[in-house]
Amino acid sequence: MIARTSNSFRGTFIGAASAFICVFALGIANAAHEPTKSEIAARLLRQLPDVKPSDYALGSAAFDAELRTRLEENANAGADAVAAGRALWTAKFRDGRTLASCFPNGGRRIAQNYPQYDSRLKRVVTLEMAVNQCLKTHGQPLYEPADPATMGLVIAYVRSLADGQKIAVRVPPAAEAKFAEGSRLYFTRMGQRNFACASCHLQNAGRHYAEAALSPAIGQATHWPLIRGGAPVTLHARIRECLELMGAAPFAAGSEELNHLEYFLAYLSNGLPLKANAWREK
Repeated sequence: MIARTSNSFRGTFIGAASAFICVFALGIANAAHEPTKSEIAARLLRQLPDVKPSDYALGSAAFDAELRTRLEENANAGADAVAAGRALWTAKFRDGRTLASCFPNGGRRIAQNYPQYDSRLKRVVTLEMAVNQCLKTHGQPLYEPADPATMGLVIAYVRSLADGQKIAVRVPPAAEAKFAEGSRLYFTRMGQRNFACASCHLQNAGRHYAEAALSPAIGQATHWPLIRGGAPVTLHARIRECLELMGAAPFAAGSEELNHLEYFLAYLSNGLPLKANAWREK
């Protein structure tokens, strides 16, 4: 049984999280990608012995039976967003091409492989970046990376084409520094509240804070975009919301910082099935 947040927990949360992060992050700050994932996975197994690792993909619902039931009841909440995204994906450009024409198999079963490291660009390329590169190539206006009415809809659709596919993000040797930067950012305390992402999603994963269960770091990359109020919320948009809750100035959607954070989180979720467009009430 996961206990809900007590006043004493709220009062000691920052101090305990800070102490934990200082010790734990020192051990993985310069580690390679697979040892980092293994160490985080081992900690979660010790910390959450009653939770199956496959359930990490449920996020907060892994610790909240009522939320899990509501997720099942709202399994089709993203249908309208997916339909609208499909219309954008297949709309013809002025040159007669489409977004679908830029991707293998029209975009089917590709989302589980993103983000990717591009050795030519020497950058981590997210699915959003790949979409905008297609638009740029064909002389189309670019989408704002976190705009729910354009990019959010497109990502909702193309990720739906990979539902059930196991996340398979690769970190080649040339990309180790990008992965390490994502890891460093995840463990860095920021903002007025002196939190790090790991404060909630590693040290206190499974506990409740502000009446919400805290999802574990592993699994956080599986279910995006979320559908909230009928609109798709991308992973970058949600990270920005979290940074604001931490009292930190959020990185811009599509920034290198958020790209590297996504790369780190996606690799941690390797082997878990992608399930896009999970419903959330708030």
